[in-house]
Amino acid sequence: MEGETMIEIVKHVRYGILIGLFGIIFGIGWAFWLVLGHERIHKSLEERAVERKEVHSLIQLLEPSNAQANTTTKAGQNEHGHAQSSKNEDTHQHAEEGKPSQKDEHMQMMGEGEHMMPASEEDKHQRNEGMHDSPIMELAHKRMVRGHLHAMGLGLVTIVISFLLAFTSASDRIKTIVPVLAGIGGFVYPFAWIVMGYRTPALGADGAEASVTTIAGPGVLLVLIGISTAIVFLLKDSFSKR
Repeated sequence: MEGETMIEIVKHVRYGILIGLFGIIFGIGWAFWLVLGHERIHKSLEERAVERKEVHSLIQLLEPSNAQANTTTKAGQNEHGHAQSSKNEDTHQHAEEGKPSQKDEHMQMMGEGEHMMPASEEDKHQRNEGMHDSPIMELAHKRMVRGHLHAMGLGLVTIVISFLLAFTSASDRIKTIVPVLAGIGGFVYPFAWIVMGYRTPALGADGAEASVTTIAGPGVLLVLIGISTAIVFLLKDSFSKR
């Protein structure tokens, strides 16, 4: 008899309880994946970080080159007339200094080429070593761990909300809908943290956070609706009984 009464009480909130349990299971499963798939996750994050670094370096490389090319063109146009007027006077001098100048220019190019080789090898070595200890990678990992913590915590919150509403005077429809909404929010918000962690190496800390605002915001709102509804009916029943 007591068993049937308990079943009748939780009848309308069972979906919220079920979603809360799934949230806890998801959090546990994600924690296992963070441990077992650690190398694979970091490899994926490193690839995203390297792509972002290459694009950023290319932009920095192209912008000074364009500026220097424009400056050189303008300077060449301004000095063209003067160079033509003094060309006949300096013909003999240029003929004598031409070969040393070309030689010095060639040696300078060779030196720059030798200087660039170690840098290229160093970049390759850094890529092979990965960016495990870099701040951006550490931040990405922390955000993924927070996804696991929020999934378990909000799953438990959903279950508590479901049981609290089950023992209040709320209507059957509210008892069914509100825990489900809270459970959905409890799924969406941790998922936003996980997505943020994956996007952090590619978009940066602020860019990744901004990219999931549209996901995390509704998730927080749904959880707050569930919590506030449970509190309202608890207070209502407490004062009405007095």
